[in-house]
Amino acid sequence: MRRTKEPLVPCRSIGHMSQLPLIIVVGGDELALRVCEELCSTQGHDVVLLWVANSDLAARAKGFGAAFVGLPPNDYESLRTVGVMHATSIMPVSDDDRLNLQVALKARDLNPKIRVVVRQFNRTLARKLEQNLPDCSAISLSSHAAATFAGTAVDPGCFFALQFPDFDGELVGFSERLAADFRCTGITVAEAERRIGARIISVNGKTEFSMQQVLDGGDRLVAFGPMTALRDAWPRKKSESGQQRFSGMMRTDRRDLWRALKHIEPILVKIAFAAALVFVASVLYFAWSLKLNLLDAFYFVATTMSTTGYGDISPKVSGGPAHTYLAAPLLMIVGLALSGVFIAAITAALNRAQLRALRGLRRLDVREHIVVCGSGNVGIRVIEFLLKMRQHVVVVEQNPDNLLIERARDRQIDLLTGDATNDTTLNFCNLNYARSLVALTESDTANLEVGLGARAKAPGLGVVLRVMDEAFAHSIGRQFQITRSFSTVELTAPAIAGLSRFPGTRGRIAFDNEDYNVGERLQGAIPAPPPANFCIPLYVWREGTLLALHDFAEMKPYDRLLFIVPLSQFREPGGPKNFLHSAPSELATT
Repeated sequence: MRRTKEPLVPCRSIGHMSQLPLIIVVGGDELALRVCEELCSTQGHDVVLLWVANSDLAARAKGFGAAFVGLPPNDYESLRTVGVMHATSIMPVSDDDRLNLQVALKARDLNPKIRVVVRQFNRTLARKLEQNLPDCSAISLSSHAAATFAGTAVDPGCFFALQFPDFDGELVGFSERLAADFRCTGITVAEAERRIGARIISVNGKTEFSMQQVLDGGDRLVAFGPMTALRDAWPRKKSESGQQRFSGMMRTDRRDLWRALKHIEPILVKIAFAAALVFVASVLYFAWSLKLNLLDAFYFVATTMSTTGYGDISPKVSGGPAHTYLAAPLLMIVGLALSGVFIAAITAALNRAQLRALRGLRRLDVREHIVVCGSGNVGIRVIEFLLKMRQHVVVVEQNPDNLLIERARDRQIDLLTGDATNDTTLNFCNLNYARSLVALTESDTANLEVGLGARAKAPGLGVVLRVMDEAFAHSIGRQFQITRSFSTVELTAPAIAGLSRFPGTRGRIAFDNEDYNVGERLQGAIPAPPPANFCIPLYVWREGTLLALHDFAEMKPYDRLLFIVPLSQFREPGGPKNFLHSAPSELATT
């Protein structure tokens, strides 16, 4: 990177030099730039990016229309220079949680009225910040993005999901598919909503329709509701017969037995062969020396080598020659040695089997499961969402942490310790019977390799990829038959940008050639009217219950409302699309 020694302040006046409100973004990564891009696409404010001097960063910020100040962000003088005394919002969104918190608190020291939007990985700390710091919103990128990954894992039609209410609420989401895929052919919209347990918000691109309209199988619907209901609304797959399941289990058992035989230690094979020779030779020897038939000789050798010694047959009782008195004790010693070796081998094998059953590579006989590859910051949140929805989860992780191992020990998940890019590892996941696979490693190319490998083995499998680079994610979606590919930045940047002015912003979605802002608002003693024209109510959280809402007139005091607002009404003619544009200040207030 090229770095400059002097602060860079291009393209716009800052703070007190402008009549427009000032929003300060603090950070130097792709998220900070994308937030600037989102903010600069709106009207009614100036944007400045504060980070250490970097000419490349400055050039990109200038391309969006933002000013850039190249100074150390965690410094009172830097904050004064950037105009924090007159700014309306500051947004520390770097990948350093401690730095973000320090910048936010110093900004509040200088300007007690400034609104703070801070990025924090720790969800618990984020919640406490919101509860104790006035006019503050804290967002965890991993948790925010994980909701959509988990939603798409259970419903291939899902394009955005969130928790409502935040932190403790149920996972809800938007799903777009044909009426036939909702199992709603030939019934009215009202009946369809009752059948699937979700709110239908669009029919064939129209958000205004009659609830008595009869749906055709080819009608395209957009529904919003609990992800468990949307998951269960898909047509059920034809289940296997008992004979097919038994045949499959037998084939799996034979493969596992052959694999186990191939992994026997060579020394054990040699010892077992030597033990068999000793046993056969001893049977022949004692049959000759004690004048026994082969069955009695077999019985005598077995009881002697195992040191059982019932006493019914012995050299003394049978009147054997003197050398049998030496051979019998020697046979006992050999038997003890061989028993010790085999007991140790069996114990080690049981320990290995237990470890393999807990976290090792083994073939899984599971159905309708979800395979999660990668358990980093986003992956662990996805696993939590899936477990809350009572999904059977198979986790593939090369270096599992203690928490993941403990969950495997408690039988909450099936853990395979291996490289997900290795086709052999995927073979153990029973992909042909899986519901979906979610690739969430830290590498874009590794996630793509996992997705393509899974699709090659199971063409009908739902595949969801995490891709850091937004343009790369869109290219993957166009070029490969991948169910969904999402960028974490793409999912979170619009929400962060919206929070700078509207505290209730939960995200931004697009369907039917229209962009919508997703907002949340807590009603007072007297329910407030819709925050803007053409708002669409979705659900309310009322007395611990999630309820669908079709009309704002149905609201009651202290309802927590979730709604969407079409953004085209706030754009200038010919303005850019797919960006969150400015709206009235009451758009998403809490």
